[in-house]
Amino acid sequence: MQTYTSRRNLAGDLCNNSASATLVLLDSLMNISEKRIVSTRDWDFLWRQYTKTTVANQQAYKLPAYTRKPQSCYITVGSYRYTPTEVTNRVDWDALNVVTVTSDSVTHVYYNDGQAEFYPIPASSSNVITFNARRISKDLVRPDYTTGTITTVATTGVVTTVTGSGTTWTTAMIGRMIRINVSDLALTGDGFWYEIATVPSTTTMTLTRTYGGTALAAASATYTIGEVSLIPEPHDSLPMYEALQTYFTSVDPNPTKAGLYQGLYNTGYQQLVADHGSKINVVVDDGTGQYENLTNPNLHITL
Repeated sequence: MQTYTSRRNLAGDLCNNSASATLVLLDSLMNISEKRIVSTRDWDFLWRQYTKTTVANQQAYKLPAYTRKPQSCYITVGSYRYTPTEVTNRVDWDALNVVTVTSDSVTHVYYNDGQAEFYPIPASSSNVITFNARRISKDLVRPDYTTGTITTVATTGVVTTVTGSGTTWTTAMIGRMIRINVSDLALTGDGFWYEIATVPSTTTMTLTRTYGGTALAAASATYTIGEVSLIPEPHDSLPMYEALQTYFTSVDPNPTKAGLYQGLYNTGYQQLVADHGSKINVVVDDGTGQYENLTNPNLHITL
């Protein structure tokens, strides 16, 4: 997985120019490319669930700033799940709200100006609202963080807690990825990347999924925290390939290198489409009509 730091360093090496101004330019080109790639299709890796909690008698709730309009949502009240129908225009929404009604049995939702508004107005607090929304790509700008070491990695239930020594972790790191590095020493990491869920203190954090390696205790393992692309491995080099194609087309014209990186980009993008670009539902009838004359044998009896 390419972090902000590893991606910009590799791009600088490949264009044989690691000057600060060149790296800044490549950063901009790669960020522009990533946003373009992410916007080209309804990629399966962009969808994620986000939660908020209801507040008694509050109708409107701010949506996460890093998502598009949710595809759907539901509110869990006890053992019931209410899935409101979306109202798509202001006129119908205003007509629905002529009379103020409060109830936990929410039936409709209206998305407007970065907010979700519910009808009836939720009557109780602490019920969980779950949004299914598409993530928006943001610029990668933060260098890798490697200060200190990992001393323990412990999993309780589904929550994995990572403890560090000599670290200064902050809540700004939530959403970034952490890898506990592999080495030949005992008490080492598994080398895989995990998303950071929470940072309760400067020396503790939790992960969004359970750690798959061996639990660590009294360790001194090195690690890397980095900003990474929304585009999953092994396709996260695509923005770099497109940036290098642009660089060798305009900044330092070299048709051979430009063609090389264009080819790498085109091949990689085709594979990204094959891996993540479509969702197929399995159906009994494939549309060929071969099942039209079949009848259900349970509809017949023998006398």
